[in-house]
Amino acid sequence: MVLPALSLGLTSITYPSVYVNSSAIVSLAEMDIARGPLMYNVTNHSACVFWRTTDSTNASIQYGLNTSLLETVSSSTLDTVHRVRIAGLQLGTKYYYKVVSDGVPGEMYHFRTAPADGQAFKMIIMGDNRPISDTPVQPQAFSDITDRVIAEEPNLVVLTGDYVYSVTTIAGDNIAKWSAFKAIIDQAAHYAPVYAAIGNHDTGLWTGTLILQYFLDAFEQHNEASTYFSFDYAGVHMMILDSEATNTPLRITGDQYTWLTNELQASQGRMKFMIAHAPMYPLSHIGSSLDVNITERDALQQLFESTNVTVFAAGHDHLWNRITVNGLVHLITGGAGAPLYHTLWGGDFLHYTKAEVSRNLVDISAIGLDAGVKDNYVLPYVGPIEIFLRVVGNTSTRMAGTVPSIYFSQVPAQKGYSWDGAPNATVLTGLPAAPGPHILDVYAENGDSVWSHARFVFTTSGSITTTTTTTTTTSQVPGIQVELILLAGAAGIVIIIVVLVLLRSRRTG
Repeated sequence: MVLPALSLGLTSITYPSVYVNSSAIVSLAEMDIARGPLMYNVTNHSACVFWRTTDSTNASIQYGLNTSLLETVSSSTLDTVHRVRIAGLQLGTKYYYKVVSDGVPGEMYHFRTAPADGQAFKMIIMGDNRPISDTPVQPQAFSDITDRVIAEEPNLVVLTGDYVYSVTTIAGDNIAKWSAFKAIIDQAAHYAPVYAAIGNHDTGLWTGTLILQYFLDAFEQHNEASTYFSFDYAGVHMMILDSEATNTPLRITGDQYTWLTNELQASQGRMKFMIAHAPMYPLSHIGSSLDVNITERDALQQLFESTNVTVFAAGHDHLWNRITVNGLVHLITGGAGAPLYHTLWGGDFLHYTKAEVSRNLVDISAIGLDAGVKDNYVLPYVGPIEIFLRVVGNTSTRMAGTVPSIYFSQVPAQKGYSWDGAPNATVLTGLPAAPGPHILDVYAENGDSVWSHARFVFTTSGSITTTTTTTTTTSQVPGIQVELILLAGAAGIVIIIVVLVLLRSRRTG
């Protein structure tokens, strides 16, 4: 399902005959193609191509299974904006193509049709490429990452927001900023559809006015222009959400929430992916993401759990992070070029996220600028329950009574919390009153009677915490021997995952 076009009072945007790029100013005065071609609405058996010419021309596309380009589809309508659909294509197949304007062909590119439902495809997710200041010059890292994304030959690219530093009331400034962004991202859109969530820097809200036309002009979204919409790809239901541009930013409410609920309940897709700008469990923008209203955030989490959402991907925090809450994977992938955020959770490296998806597998990797895999996670996850800390960072100093936020990758059969070696409690309490460092041990048992353990250190009342040493010990849970294994996660949080085996199991194993 796709929303109808938003009624925003949009006006047409006239772009000059130059794009302001991060490395050069490229003259288009003598070129027929002013923008494009860009792929969009790519399905199993069809694809749409968009391009813009400097003068009104007719339009056609030459395409084929090889560079001979034996097929042609044409439109005789004279215009500067061209959208041409190619139908009757083979599924999961690579096609070469050129756009032709008044008989003048453009460069040759290629794309892939969607595979059959459940078959493997590759998706790139990335965001937060914006410059460090209010300039049209895009970061070089964004251009470099886009080059690497093109080399991946993905089926589709999804962006998580913040493409320019600001949208103002000065049209010329906005055009320069968005032209620089499009000059880079369009390189990827030659080969694969690029769909985008809107970020807080993209809305114009800082001016007191919601200005969306530049964002909507930048992308050929799936069907009608909108800041939230959905589509199906190879059996996966994709939903792009708007966490920024409504009358209630950082909240999914009103008409969008009604639409979201109906979409999720109606979707028959085996997998469901959500893309938004603001994360639900932020590391830096704590209290200024979808956690601005905890009750609403928790209701969203419950809605996603009840409708079998697979992944929720966001940006906003300029870093990489992954947390799984009750089976729902939350990604923060905000490292496409904007200044990085340094937090106690780590993950502060430039990157894009690659998701290789098939009927029974999702393989997620954070890929750094050096092309190295910085983190990898595979669904379905096999292993003990993962334990995550949020809001209060490990080794941080907080006031007595502050309650850390603890999340589990699945609902534990049993759980326990122990401050400073005290007997386990089933309810987590806040930092002890005594000044100085305190150790919090968290235990969780999964459905296979395998226990996990994580240890965190906090300081009450201003003392500074040093390093933590972990040794083999015995759990407060009766009858269970604990073996502590120290792991360093890609997010940079020191987490101790413990496989706890029942003594009885050891005797029989």
